[in-house]
Amino acid sequence: PIGIATVMRNIIANNDQKDAFTRELDIHVQKLLMALGGAERIQKTPIPTCLTRHTSRLLFVWSNMMPFAAYSACGPWFTLPVTIAISYSIMGIEDIGVQLEEPFNILPLRQYSDGVYDAVDFIASAYPDGVSTDIRK
Repeated sequence: PIGIATVMRNIIANNDQKDAFTRELDIHVQKLLMALGGAERIQKTPIPTCLTRHTSRLLFVWSNMMPFAAYSACGPWFTLPVTIAISYSIMGIEDIGVQLEEPFNILPLRQYSDGVYDAVDFIASAYPDGVSTDIRK
């Protein structure tokens, strides 16, 4: 993404027209880089692994003890289905929490960067051949 932003800045800098549209493009590239910096800070913030392990172990013990607590309220026929339904729901919430700890593993970042590359290539096609936009070398 930084390489694409560099190409975008070079295209804007090599533009012969110095008007409000060019300044606006430069402001948008600057905002993109600021958002990229914020996303990198989020990605590099370490999540303690002991938190995830502790939560998993606690849910394992809780799920195994739940039938004993639910037996008196549900009886012998409904204890197992109620335990499975509640445990499945709680484990799903825990899995969502694990995914939120690493948000960039579930986002299609490759498709986003390919889309930005195609957009930059389209913009560069309107300029003379002196502007190099190929960053995949």
